[in-house]
Amino acid sequence: MGLLELVLPPSCAGCGRYGAQLCATCRATLRPARAPSDRFAAADPGIVIGESLELALAAFVHEGAMRRALQRLKYGGAARLGAQLADLSRPAFRDLVSFVGRDVVLVPVPVHADRLRQRGYNQAALITRHLAAVEGMPILDALIRTRPTIRQHGLGRAARLHNLRHAFASRHPPPRGAAAVLVDDIVTTSATLEACAEVLLAAGAGRVLGFAVAREV
Repeated sequence: MGLLELVLPPSCAGCGRYGAQLCATCRATLRPARAPSDRFAAADPGIVIGESLELALAAFVHEGAMRRALQRLKYGGAARLGAQLADLSRPAFRDLVSFVGRDVVLVPVPVHADRLRQRGYNQAALITRHLAAVEGMPILDALIRTRPTIRQHGLGRAARLHNLRHAFASRHPPPRGAAAVLVDDIVTTSATLEACAEVLLAAGAGRVLGFAVAREV
């Protein structure tokens, strides 16, 4: 948690008004990634399916107040936002759990050690820890980022996959045959989740799913 968070009253990450980390007005503008009216009629933008990644689900569209909140969490030192964004995402997380069952281990997507030192925390780990605590699920820091990568923003899927090649390794293998749920803040092409899932399956996981607070659509 940054020093400014301790000495200043919270300001809304969405609009800047003082009084809340994310005010009720901004929360009301958050758009779910999956529109029930589109179900069975169009591709569901909140769902990702990969080769190693069995299924991934996102809670919200990465736009407006959600985009600004995640930017504040990721680059602005607003560590306390992690718990609030995790809470807002819990209904979608429970949808994923209803598909796979509660006998899962939650795995945060890691950041490189250099970035961790700069930022002071891993935003995906903050979200994961809160979900694990409130849902009563185990968490495992199963992965390590072995090398820094260039920012994924603006890269196509093929370039993202190449950028992440050999960027992750197993640190604490999951129980053999276990279902693992990768947790991240944002998913775009799912290249990061796919790269992590490949490593987890090689380390002994039986199946790998993913969850993100928001998806770029």
